[in-house]
Amino acid sequence: ADIILTATPSRAPMIRREWLKPGTHISCVGADMSGKQELDARILADARVFGDDIAQCLRVGECEAAVKQGLLTALAGEIGAVIAQELPGRTDPEQITVFDSTGIALQDLASAAVILKKAEMLDVGSLCEL
Repeated sequence: ADIILTATPSRAPMIRREWLKPGTHISCVGADMSGKQELDARILADARVFGDDIAQCLRVGECEAAVKQGLLTALAGEIGAVIAQELPGRTDPEQITVFDSTGIALQDLASAAVILKKAEMLDVGSLCEL
């Protein structure tokens, strides 16, 4: 897949590094507290990683295991800077990118608004009524 979204309560990696192709983007929503992990930590070692709050991401959630294993020492930045176009998301078309969401609601809503606007502009996706 080009884009993967994980939103589970998993405490063990569900996505393995060898399954990803160059240029894949992963948004991790489920690993939002200590001990949760959806991705193989090797993915974070190879990827350009963004978070909703850098300090929180390094301490809990998806990045926690990679930090503890010494595979990740820093994030590329916060997703808000990417949305505001202050920081590039991807710097190479083959680069794997990861967004680690630890649960900052305002940023979640801002991200969703940008994605929805872009999808409407490109006339892609489907609207699901609940």
